[in-house]
Amino acid sequence: MSTREAAKRWYEQAVHDLEMARRNRTIEGYDVAAFLAHQAVEKLLKAAFALERRPVPRTHNLDDMASQLSLPEELHDELLDLTSDYAISRYPDVAGTVPYLLYSDDIAAAKIEIAERMLAYFEQRWGTP
Repeated sequence: MSTREAAKRWYEQAVHDLEMARRNRTIEGYDVAAFLAHQAVEKLLKAAFALERRPVPRTHNLDDMASQLSLPEELHDELLDLTSDYAISRYPDVAGTVPYLLYSDDIAAAKIEIAERMLAYFEQRWGTP
């Protein structure tokens, strides 16, 4: 598979995950929306690695990937807010409580907005694969 085809697959799944995040918000699945916002960003970053013909990292850490891609500082800082949602939104032992209790509509909306800004930045920097 070409790097462009790999990037396209990562990108398409990222766009789908972002749409599913939006839909989960409408049914009050705020924890799921936060997780899917994280997943959308993770997959966009992995698409960027593929487009740059670099090995796609096998990590969920958005901070590490953003650093390697030299994202603008303000966007990188926003992604830090999503990094912990990979685990906190799903695991009671990580959250220290039942995860869904930690999330609200406002929190989910903010996390989706971060993913939307990442999508806009991705398309501006790398285009649409």
